[in-house]
Amino acid sequence: MIEAVDVHKSFLSGDEVVEALRGVTFRVPEGTCTFIVGPSGSGKSTLLYLLAALDLPTSGSIRVAGQDITTIPESERDGFRRNRVGFVYQSYNLINNLTAVENVLLPYIPTGLTPELRSKAADLLKEVGLGNRLNRRPRQMSGGEQQRVAIARALIKDPIVIYADEPTGNLDRAGGDRIVQLLRDRQLAGNGTLVIVTHDRRFITPDDLVLEIEDGRLKGEPSTIPAGHPG
Repeated sequence: MIEAVDVHKSFLSGDEVVEALRGVTFRVPEGTCTFIVGPSGSGKSTLLYLLAALDLPTSGSIRVAGQDITTIPESERDGFRRNRVGFVYQSYNLINNLTAVENVLLPYIPTGLTPELRSKAADLLKEVGLGNRLNRRPRQMSGGEQQRVAIARALIKDPIVIYADEPTGNLDRAGGDRIVQLLRDRQLAGNGTLVIVTHDRRFITPDDLVLEIEDGRLKGEPSTIPAGHPG
């Protein structure tokens, strides 16, 4: 499903070249739940953005569902992000003057909304427990509720892969538990591959794939580690 080969990413910070990723190679099978873990500044989020085609590597290749997303034209890459990938941001990235339903429909606003899409958005919000918040705006919702709106927005495209960047980082323990369970439930129901960047290893189960990043490099081979492993 996802294959990265010798991926490097560097950028300029003032006069200094920062190497965020230094030759990362791995493969994530279809339908799995994968956690990207590591200390702050290790390159976790950089890697996630590359896998979601939100940025391009300096060198190396990334294939998702057989498609090399590092070599396709920009217009095709935009279409890949818009139609095949769901992305859940730590900061929610909701539009304050839009309702919950309208925020879920945000990916489709440029191309036009249909009654079917509006109905699907409402159904997804009900599925994540926000059936009574359809017309609420972000400022009228808690952090956990806003993150569930963001998850519904990621799901409305029926993506082949869902990427989540520290989705529990702004939530309390109970709210974080619910968000991860929502994402797992969708993945376990056969609705694609799930990749989560997190600092919190207690979410990891023995069956999950773990990519541990340190100083821009993958530590060892992708593996499973026990839930609750210290870190």
